[in-house]
Amino acid sequence: MHSGRAGLRFVAGHRGWLAAVVLALACQGSKQEPAPQGKGGEAGEATENKPVVDQKIASAMAAAARSETKTPGAAEGQPPPDGILGEEAAQRELPRGSPAQLVLGASGAEPRVRLGAPRPASGPSGTLQLSYRSGGSVMPTVDLEFKAKSEGAAGAGGAAAASPSLRFSIVNASPAADQPGRLPENARAEIAKLRGSSIDFLSAPAGGVQGERFQVAGNNPALQPLVQGSAVALAPLAIPYPETPVGAGAYWMVKSRETAEGADVIAYRMVKLTALANDIAQLDVSTRRYLITPRIALEGLPPHQVRQFKSEGSAKLSLPVGAPYPTSAEVQEQFATLVTPDESPQQALPVQSALEAKLTITP
Repeated sequence: MHSGRAGLRFVAGHRGWLAAVVLALACQGSKQEPAPQGKGGEAGEATENKPVVDQKIASAMAAAARSETKTPGAAEGQPPPDGILGEEAAQRELPRGSPAQLVLGASGAEPRVRLGAPRPASGPSGTLQLSYRSGGSVMPTVDLEFKAKSEGAAGAGGAAAASPSLRFSIVNASPAADQPGRLPENARAEIAKLRGSSIDFLSAPAGGVQGERFQVAGNNPALQPLVQGSAVALAPLAIPYPETPVGAGAYWMVKSRETAEGADVIAYRMVKLTALANDIAQLDVSTRRYLITPRIALEGLPPHQVRQFKSEGSAKLSLPVGAPYPTSAEVQEQFATLVTPDESPQQALPVQSALEAKLTITP
C-alpha cells in the first residue's frame, strides 16, 4: 500500500508515464513553491527498508510545481492521448484487485507528523452537499446525511473480504436551500428516496480505494447519477497517507482503481500538504483518471464506444493529526467524453459532466 519496495518497483517500470501524469496534475492544481528539502539536501527521508524517493519522480514533481507549462503532447511511455488505457495496459499499471500504491515525493519541512490513524469499526458520520450536472441536464443540488461503517478488509488467508471495508450509507436526503433552478413539485419526495442508498469502498487497512460498488434506493433510475457522483466526492476520504512523518511542503502520488461515470478507471492523485498548524494538516489533492474500457455507464446513454475521455479533479481536505478521516472537504470534478453510438458509428456525441461537493465529517 505505502511507499517502499512495491512502490519503487512501480516507479521503475513507469517513470516516463508517471512523470507526465505528475506534471499534468501539478499544472492543473494550485501553484506552490518548491517543497522544502529534508536534512542533508535530500527530497525525502528513508523508510525502514530503503529510500522512498525515486529521484526522477521527485525532480518531475518539483519542476511541475514551479512550472506553468501545459502538459506536453503524448509520446512513447506517456499516458494515452485518448484517455483510454485498455485492459492489458491497466493490468500492467495496477492489476485488478491490487491495493492503492503510494510514492512519496518529499517529506516536507520540520515539524513533521504522522498522518492518518487506524480506522475504527464505527466510521464517520457527516453531511455531503452535492451539485451535479451532466450534458444539458442539471440535477437538483442535494443535502445528504451519511453514516459510515468500517468492516473487515481481509478474509481467511489474506483473501479480500466478502464485505466492504468501508460503507457509506445515506440516512437522509433532501433538496439544498440553494438550487440552480425551480424544482418540480415532487422533487423533495423523489430525493428523499435516496435514503437507504449505499456506497462501498473496498480497500486495504491503511486506506486507498481498491474497488467500489454502490446501491441506489428508491427504484428511480434518475437518482443514480447522484449516488455515482457521491462516490466520486467521497473517494478522497479513503486516500492513504505516507508511513513516515511529513510536514508542510510534503507531496506524494497515489494510484488506485476506482469507478467514475459508472466505469472502471485508474486514478492518479497528487497530494500536497500545503500547511500544518494547530495540529491540522491542509491537503490539496489533484486527480486525473484514465478509462480502462471504452464505455461509460450513464443513465440514458445508448450503447456506444468511447473515443475520447478526460477527467480532472481537485479537492481540499482538513485533516487533524492523529485522526483517521478529514473533518471537511471541498471537491470539484469534471469529465469530458466523446462517444460514438453503436447504431450511428459516424456520429460523435459529446458527453460532459461536472460535480461540486462540500463535506463535513464528524468522528
